[in-house]
Amino acid sequence: MSRGKYEPLHPPARPLTARVPKINLKHWAVMAAVVVGSNLTTHYFFNNHSAEAYAGMNVLSASFYKESGTNFYLADRASQYIYDLRGFYQKVQEVSQRLGVKEEWLLAVMDQESQFNPSVANFKGSGATGLIQFMPGTAAELGTTTYQLASMDPIRQMDYVYQYLATVRERYGDYKGLTDLYLAILYPKARGADMCFTLFAKPSRSYKQNSGLDEDKDGRVTVSDIDHHLRRKYPDAFLANGERGV
Repeated sequence: MSRGKYEPLHPPARPLTARVPKINLKHWAVMAAVVVGSNLTTHYFFNNHSAEAYAGMNVLSASFYKESGTNFYLADRASQYIYDLRGFYQKVQEVSQRLGVKEEWLLAVMDQESQFNPSVANFKGSGATGLIQFMPGTAAELGTTTYQLASMDPIRQMDYVYQYLATVRERYGDYKGLTDLYLAILYPKARGADMCFTLFAKPSRSYKQNSGLDEDKDGRVTVSDIDHHLRRKYPDAFLANGERGV
């Protein structure tokens, strides 16, 4: 319908006072009562039930996320490089079961070696690459290269983690703990050795590359140093097997 000659394009605005809604006192009184009641309930709950109830809620929450495969030991660190946390954790569970080790041990050694970065190369120049820092010679024995390993997604690379650790297990026996599993990666011949056994010593290049493991700073990296280092850094992984950390 066409407008008349003098019909405005927009109707005149209402006075400002007409546009201000009236305050509904009853509505606001009800809202205030709800807020106060909620605060009182929360205060009572925290002061009288938080110790038991919230502990239970945390257990249920942890259980839910663990079962969903999105929250597991060291998951916060793994999430920095691994996008499919659920798929990765399922793979870790599979590999752990096949190796006969606790999943916490496997997660701890990968964090120690690479912080879960599947493409990271050793910054001290050893040539090691990947989740458990495969050396070039080791990669060749497994039928691959460090370049190929670095280009793999972490779930695929876990197949090579299994292949390597299974080979070491065949040669030296079953894994007895976190330190034993880590020695399989770092220095397999040290598995089963006494705590005073020296893996690396000054002034060798291998000592320089692993000097961070020398807990007592005596110029030698011993099995005792490694055990103490891992217990200090991953106490919960030891608890998974009923052992104590430090």
